[in-house]
Amino acid sequence: MRYDLSAQFLRILPPDTNFGEAWESLCYDLLCAELKDTGLMRLSPPDLGIDILNRRLHQAYQCKSDERGAFGAISAASSIDSLTTAFKHRKRLGWKQYFFCTNSNYTGTALTKILKIVDSLGLDSSEVDFKGPKYWDDLCSRHFEQVSHRFDYRITITEKQVVESLKEAGYFERYLKEFEMKIRNARFSLVIKNNRTPLEIIIPFSEELTVENCLDAVKSILGISLDWTNFVDIGTSAGPSLSLTVNRIAQGFSQKIADLSLKPGDKLELWVKIIWRDETQKTGMDEQTAYHKQNLTLYCHTILAGRKEMNRVSLTLEERRKITIERADEILQNMIWSGIKRLAV
Repeated sequence: MRYDLSAQFLRILPPDTNFGEAWESLCYDLLCAELKDTGLMRLSPPDLGIDILNRRLHQAYQCKSDERGAFGAISAASSIDSLTTAFKHRKRLGWKQYFFCTNSNYTGTALTKILKIVDSLGLDSSEVDFKGPKYWDDLCSRHFEQVSHRFDYRITITEKQVVESLKEAGYFERYLKEFEMKIRNARFSLVIKNNRTPLEIIIPFSEELTVENCLDAVKSILGISLDWTNFVDIGTSAGPSLSLTVNRIAQGFSQKIADLSLKPGDKLELWVKIIWRDETQKTGMDEQTAYHKQNLTLYCHTILAGRKEMNRVSLTLEERRKITIERADEILQNMIWSGIKRLAV
C-alpha cells in the first residue's frame, strides 16, 4: 500500500467528528474525482444502509472502516445490518449495485457470512461487490491532489528513537554515546521523504554526522530490511538498494550532513531502488516469510488469496520483471508502514 488509510494519518476535518465519518468523506471525494460525477449524494442519518448514492449509475456505497487501516480487519455484523437495511429500501432508492467501501479487508469468516446473507436475500453475486484498501490506494495514487488535505503524513521522531535506531543498525555503544551527545547539542533536524510512500519523517540529527549514519538511522526507523525475497511461482527474486539523495542525486556515504549545504525547507530523500534477478536466491526468503517478519501475516494471506496462479514458462522476461518489481514494491511499502506503526506502540 502506497497510502496508509488508518486513523494515524487520515485527518478528521469538520464537519466530521470521528474516524468513520472522515473515511466516508475520503471515499466520497475519491469517487467524485474518479467518476467525474457531481451527481453523487451523501445520505445523512438515517442513511437506510447507504452512505453514498449514485442515482445516475444506480450504485449504492456503504463505507466501513477500521482505525488500523489495511492492517486491521472489518467485522461482518455491521456490514450485514447495512446490506439488509439497504435491501428493504432498494426499490425506493433505485440501486442496482451495492458496494462495501473499506480501508481494510474482511476476514474469510466475515466474508463468508456476508455472502451467505447476499444469497438469502436473492441477490446475484454481481449486485454486491467489495472495494477494499487496494482499490482506494489506487484512487489515491490517481487523485492525491484532490484529497491531500485529508492526510498528514509527517511524523516527528525523538532523539531517543534516533539513537535506538542506530543501535538496531549495529553501532557500538561507544559510538552511540558520542552520536547522542552530538545530536543533542546540534539542535538541528532533517526532513526525510522517500520514493515509495508519501511519508515524511522529521529527525533530530547532527550536521557533524555522515550521510551513512543518517541512512542507517532512517533505514532502521522505517524498518527496511535489505534481505532479498524469492517469488517462487515465477522463479524470480528482488531486493532493495538504498541511497540518500538531494534533487535525485545520490550523496556519498562519507560526506558529512554539513557538506550537503541544505537550505531551510530542503528535504533529503531516501531513494529505494528495487534490484531484481530472473532467478531465486539461496539466501532469499519467500513472500510469506517476508510479510511474517513484519507481523503482516493476515495481510499477506489476503494478498496471496486474491492472486492469480502464474507459471514462469508462460511469462516473457519483461512480464517477469514487471511482476517481480510490483510485488517487491508492495512488500517495501508495507515494510515502511509497519516500521512506523512499531514506533507508535
